[in-house]
Parts: sequence; structure tokens; C-alpha cells
Amino acid sequence: MLSSTSRDHPQFILLFLDGVGLGDRHPDNPLANPGHAPFLSHLLGSPLVSDLRVEQSTLLAKPIDARLGVPGLPQSATGQTTLYTGINAAQFRGCHQSGFANGSLRQLIANHSLFQQVIALGGRATLANLYSPAYFEAIAQRRIRYAVGTLVNLTAQLPFRMQSEYEQGQAIFWDITGELAHARGIAAPPITPSVAGRRLASLGARHTLTLFECFLTDYAGHRQHWENAIAVIQRVNQFVESVVENLSPTVTLVITSDHGNLEDLTTKRHTFNPVPLIEIGPHARCFRGVKDLTEIAAVMMKALKYRDQPNILQISC
Repeated sequence: MLSSTSRDHPQFILLFLDGVGLGDRHPDNPLANPGHAPFLSHLLGSPLVSDLRVEQSTLLAKPIDARLGVPGLPQSATGQTTLYTGINAAQFRGCHQSGFANGSLRQLIANHSLFQQVIALGGRATLANLYSPAYFEAIAQRRIRYAVGTLVNLTAQLPFRMQSEYEQGQAIFWDITGELAHARGIAAPPITPSVAGRRLASLGARHTLTLFECFLTDYAGHRQHWENAIAVIQRVNQFVESVVENLSPTVTLVITSDHGNLEDLTTKRHTFNPVPLIEIGPHARCFRGVKDLTEIAAVMMKALKYRDQPNILQISC
């Protein structure tokens, strides 16, 4: 059985930032200004742009493909399903699918999700996001549909984090601070990005795989509002800084996205740009060969499978 507390076993936090691509250094790209994300820009030695390249023993950053060999703009449902299963969902569907996962994608998630794979190895997986009864009521009334990450947790038969967990410091709303929670029927007091970062780092230290989904970045891209986009980037930057400052020595933070959007405020649409892959922690080097969204899950599972054979893992990385 995997131990979530053993210093010999790898642990991962998967931080999903919806709609973040790596574009060129042009005036309409709010990610191109290093002052908007000072911690990340200093850590990586570069703003989040298409020529980002870092390879160190505990730090790796580079662009990866989100187009997945399928014509058309990358979309959320297939991109997220690919990321969370390691299976090319766009090729499986024959197209990029936006929004939510339909029946066939749901089957992929139920049978191949990262949570299912971690549990099969005896590990512990958790979704850090805060949910509310109002969300599940809306699902039951068919006013909304399940997001991919929700299905990852649901099909693994894991509990959702509700307001009681939030009040205990064990959940984070998808906007990081919880400022939008009240509008979603949750009476949760807002927190700072730094507090949210400490929460995520703490959950990561107690689980084999911890997933947190932030959708604020995609919202900002679709709005095309410059000041709002900068504020969102600054919030994410502060959040990531806090996660890193509080990261357990056994945990590797993996940051990525499903498609581009925020990096080009000239359009409300998604982009063809690659997305970032950033790893911070002891297993960062294992992701050197990753070229697209299909390979992230495989790298994490390989690290977990070779947890008791560190020499083999080091060679394979």
C-alpha cells in the first residue's frame, strides 16, 4: 500500500488553471509582462510565454501541445479528460468537445481517471475544490452538467468537500479566494490567496494525489478585460507562491492547463497556443519527456509504480 506520509513515496499536487496558454511577447498578452506574476517570473527566469524553457533537478517548465493531433480549437471537455486520464479524448471523440463531458467521455473518466489509477495502487486521492448542495441540486434538475473534474471525483466514489471542510481550512473555492462563493449559494467567508495556498499544500502533504481546479483564468480570458486579467494573474501568482513556500519535501507541484485563452485578449475564443507545464519538487525531472496533455498522467503513475524502486525511477526519469 502507498503511504501518503512516507518521505520515500512520491506525492503530487495537480494544479489545473483553465484556459492558460503560452503566447508570444505581444502587447495583448497579459502573461508576457513579468511584473504581473513576479514570483513565477522570478522563479522561472521568464514570464509565461511560448519560449519558456527551464530544466533543473527540482524545477521544470516548458510549453506542451494541447491540440492533440485533431483539427480545430482545443476545448475544455476533451482537454481536461485527456489530462485526467492520459487518453487522447479528442481523438477518441473525433473532435474537440467544449464544456462538459458527455456519456462516452464519462466512460473514459470512470475507467481510466487518475483518481481511479491512484486508488488501484492503494494511494489516496482528493479533490480540493469546495462544492455546495446548490450545485448538486442544479445537476439533479438538469440546469447544469458535471464538469470533468467533478466526474473524476464522483466516479472514484470519493467524498466532495463541502462548507464544513471549508470552515476547517480543508477546501478551496475555484476562484481561489472564495469571493464568488456566495453567488453560488455558499456562505463561506473569503480567504486570501496565501491562505488558499497553505490549504492546498497541506492537503497535498496528506494525499498521494491532490487536484485543484481554478476556472477564474478562463473566465478572465473570455471577458477580454485587461485590468481584470491582470488581477486574476496576480491572484494566481500569489496563490502559487504560497503553495510553493509551504510545499512538503515529498510533494511535486504540477501546474498545467487544457487550452489557451488568457494569453490573447484580442479574442474571446480559445487559441492554438501550447499550454504551460510547470513542475516544482523532487520529481520534476520525470516530466522532461512530456510533449502533450496525454503524457502527464502516465508520468505520475510511473513514479507511483516505481515508488519502492528508486534506482529504477531515477534511471527512467
